Amino acid sequence: MKNGVLLQFIQNHFQTRFRFRNAFEAQLTVQILSRLIGEHPESLLLTRRDVEVLAGFSLDNPALRREYFSKSAMTLLETALDELVTLSVITQRDQGRIRYPLFRSVQLDQVCQRIVFNLNLDVLPQLTDWSRELQQEQERF
Repeated sequence: MKNGVLLQFIQNHFQTRFRFRNAFEAQLTVQILSRLIGEHPESLLLTRRDVEVLAGFSLDNPALRREYFSKSAMTLLETALDELVTLSVITQRDQGRIRYPLFRSVQLDQVCQRIVFNLNLDVLPQLTDWSRELQQEQERF
C-alpha cells in the first residue's frame, strides 16, 4: 500500500489532518501508526535504529537537526512526534461519541536509544477493527 493511501486511511480513521513539518515527520508518524494498527500491541518499543529505519533518516543528519534547531536527538524526536503523541481515538456508542487518548504514556530515554509507546487499552478494540479494514484495503492494492 502506498504511503499516500495509508496516510489517507489513518487520517480518516483518526479524524484528523496531520500538519507535518517535513518528510521525516510524515514517514515516521505514518510508519508508527501503521505498526500500531497492524499489530495493536499494548506497548511498542522502538530503538534509535528502528526509528531511523522507519523514517528513512539518521537522527544525526545535520540537515534534519537544522530543521528542528536542535542539538539533541531527544528534542528532535519529541518535536517530531508531538502530533502523534496527542492523537485520540473517537468511538461511537449508544450514549454518543467518546474520545480516548491513543497513548497512556510515551517514554523516551535520556540518550535517545529507546522510545516506548504505551497504548491506552481502551483503544485496542478500535485498533483491532481498523486492522481488519486496513488488511482489506491492502488486499485491494
